Amino acid sequence: MNYIGRFAPSPTGPLHEGSLLTALASYLEAKKHHGLWLVRIEDLDQPRCQQAHEKAILEALEAYGLHWDKTVMRQTDRIDRYTDLFQSLIAQGQAYRCGCSRTDLKSRHALPHYDRYCLLHPANKEPTAVRFKVEQCSGFDDLLQGSQPTPSEGVGDFILYRRDGIVAYQLAVVLDDYEQGVTDIVRGSDLLDETHKQRALQLTQDYPLLKYAHLPLVLAADGQKLSKQTFACALPTEPLEIIKQLKKAMVRLGQIDEKCDIPSDVETFIQFALDVWDIQKVPKVIKNS
Repeated sequence: MNYIGRFAPSPTGPLHEGSLLTALASYLEAKKHHGLWLVRIEDLDQPRCQQAHEKAILEALEAYGLHWDKTVMRQTDRIDRYTDLFQSLIAQGQAYRCGCSRTDLKSRHALPHYDRYCLLHPANKEPTAVRFKVEQCSGFDDLLQGSQPTPSEGVGDFILYRRDGIVAYQLAVVLDDYEQGVTDIVRGSDLLDETHKQRALQLTQDYPLLKYAHLPLVLAADGQKLSKQTFACALPTEPLEIIKQLKKAMVRLGQIDEKCDIPSDVETFIQFALDVWDIQKVPKVIKNS
């Protein structure tokens, strides 16, 4: 099977150093395997997403020499596909409607794992969420994080469709990966625990199980994940600064040292990075610099 990887940013803010690390690593790993690298815009949470951020993200990827294959996919173009899937799951008894509020869950001590109250007592109020009825879940081997056994307490019946009418990440990402033919995923380790949920849905649908490599996170000075929520700065777009950022990313990924001589233009740098790329050199912990 040919390697197909992907990078799937949410347009809730511009690319920053943390997202560059993921984009670069996923791109290099795909191209090292002579595969395709797809870009998907995960824009389901419309209140938080902006078209200006999407435009900035795509322009930044191009400026940093990370050119995607095929057409960019946008999740908001696929609402009908997601709706078909969760309705099919309900019809097959693999999902069910849930009217529980967070207050309800707290009062029954049903957090973090749902107690299946609405499976036993069907919801009779609107609006409702839709939960996936988890019947099977398996561990997996992560290329960077090692063996990931099935959680002893399971993963719980997780949300596929939110009460506010927004399709949940788990359903969308599983269907998107399947329909795009994705085989391998390189992403941040903040999503490591979510993988068990995604595999549970993949198993139910008889989708191919994917290979995963979860990168260590870039942390801000206060120890928090570097992200849009922690006000991470947008990547610079000046040519010299782009090269500096690419070099910093390669150093953080354990591919080169800080004293390494590097090409001075972006396209040559990306080819240089591809020549030296070895995902097994990625460190367990990324030091902020």
